[in-house]
Amino acid sequence: MLKYVRNQIRQRIQWRLTIYFVLILIPLLLTGWFSNKRSQELLLSETTARTESAMHALMDNIELVLQNVEELSAMLSTDTEMNEALTHAKRELKGNDIMAFADMKHKLSNFLSIHPMFSQIAVYHDHSNSVISTLHGVLPVDRANDRIWLRQLLNGMGTGIVFIQPDERIGAGKPFGQAFGADSLAVVRAMDIYNPNRERHALIISLNMARLQQYIRSVTPSPQAELHLYTADGKWVTGTAERPQSYQDYMSRAEASDHVLIQAASPYYGWTLTLSQPKKELFAQSYQLEYYAVFMIVLSIVLALVMAYSIYTSIAAPMRKLARGMRAITIGKLDVRLNSTRQDEFGLVTDLFNHMASQQQHLIHDHYEQSLRLANTELKLLQSQIHPHFLYNTLDSIYWMAQHAEAEDISEMVLHLSRFFRLSLSKGRDVLTVKECLEHLHAYIRIQQIRFMDLFRIEYEVEPQAEGIPLVKLLVQPVVENAIIHGLEKSSQAEEMLLRIAVRVEEKEGGRCLIIAIIDSGTGMTEDVSLRLQAELSAVLREPTEQGLKVSNQAGSGYGLRNVAARMRLNYGPRAHIHISSVPGEGTTVTLVLPLSEPYKSRAGVWTEAAG
Repeated sequence: MLKYVRNQIRQRIQWRLTIYFVLILIPLLLTGWFSNKRSQELLLSETTARTESAMHALMDNIELVLQNVEELSAMLSTDTEMNEALTHAKRELKGNDIMAFADMKHKLSNFLSIHPMFSQIAVYHDHSNSVISTLHGVLPVDRANDRIWLRQLLNGMGTGIVFIQPDERIGAGKPFGQAFGADSLAVVRAMDIYNPNRERHALIISLNMARLQQYIRSVTPSPQAELHLYTADGKWVTGTAERPQSYQDYMSRAEASDHVLIQAASPYYGWTLTLSQPKKELFAQSYQLEYYAVFMIVLSIVLALVMAYSIYTSIAAPMRKLARGMRAITIGKLDVRLNSTRQDEFGLVTDLFNHMASQQQHLIHDHYEQSLRLANTELKLLQSQIHPHFLYNTLDSIYWMAQHAEAEDISEMVLHLSRFFRLSLSKGRDVLTVKECLEHLHAYIRIQQIRFMDLFRIEYEVEPQAEGIPLVKLLVQPVVENAIIHGLEKSSQAEEMLLRIAVRVEEKEGGRCLIIAIIDSGTGMTEDVSLRLQAELSAVLREPTEQGLKVSNQAGSGYGLRNVAARMRLNYGPRAHIHISSVPGEGTTVTLVLPLSEPYKSRAGVWTEAAG
């Protein structure tokens, strides 16, 4: 998979452009992300600092309230009249004791009216086990366990104070508020605190939670924030929300809910004010910026992709189209043209490419036609050179026969000459079948036999499958002419000589080939002459076809064979071959190897004639 992606990136500029644009965006994305995180940290730090300052100011006020409560409770606990009334009253209250308690209640009510931080004030009388309350009057404390609990509490606190919640269980499990008439957080301390021999009477002051909540709400930063006030020993005093199960539960729940926790503690009493605020409220504006940043990031990526695609379609796509067009031209598809409606530089390049392809096609077509016309002209030239050469020899033969032979021989020679010319014309065709070419050749051979008075005899060995194969006209005749004139005529043998023509089809490495062997039993050639002639013919066969045919003016026995080699090269291509084998005094064999599957065959119309 990784290799495929690497290849796609290497081969397609669109992928590279997209990656480059994304890489450009990465520093911007990191900068935006870092800036947003840093702004959140600064916002959290500043908000925490402001909230802590407000909470510490509030805790200072609460500290003053607590000090005031402690001072006022100390003043009430040392009131001489109340202490004397509590001391004189016994288990069984008398009339004057009841009147004293009534005055005490009235006095406490007056005191309560001028101190709004107190919701009610009560005094516990240990002798009669009753509570004198500004709210409820005189209440009896029936349960012995409650009285024992309060006495133990007073013995343990000394001259100090204790804060007790109204729902706190005491004694056998009865709530403190129900036992002693307290309706809110109560401050409990002993009466007559400066008397070492004091009795176990208690002052119980209930704090005004509504006023305290009003103080706390004044520093609440948002509706979703929670403020809770706890005593030094972890007792919940009041708050802006429902009372938590415990202090630890409240802390755990706040951390799990991704809230910001801020605490402020009083230095003297150890009370703790705890704020819990959701971070999403603190970062509301920051989240808006973050959403905006995310939107900008997504928009930037989309724009990068659009720009990459736009650049690809405007630059890379035309380049790929031009590359495909050039590749098509290199493999020979010269008719390829590119469509383009653009007016910019790429449109100009595309138009120039189409013009170049058109010009190239015309040039190659013209060159091909010119080469074909040149080849046909050369073929006609070669044939025109052969006809007079043969005609001269024939006329010499007729002249000689007129001097030394009878008229019947002359008549037969003229008849064969007429047939030869008729077959040579062939209604303008350049290609005949093997059978037709042999008939044409036989007319020439018969003329030569008459000329040399049957000095030689002719034999044909032709495979039936080779008779219908097309063959270039007058390709074999020059070879036969050389065999007769230079082989048989110059021979000193007294007996009848033999001229044999063998035609067959063989399967060779490059495909099927037509093999034509011309064998004579004449004088033959020496090895040096044979090798020289073979080298000359091989050189003619190796000449590039596109350069045309260079007709040699060199005379001699090799002229006709060089002519044949040139025509073979033009019509049958570089795989055509002539092989000469000669033994002095025994004869010569010339073998023509003509491939039947060369692309050059259509040049002279070989297979076209065969197909027709």
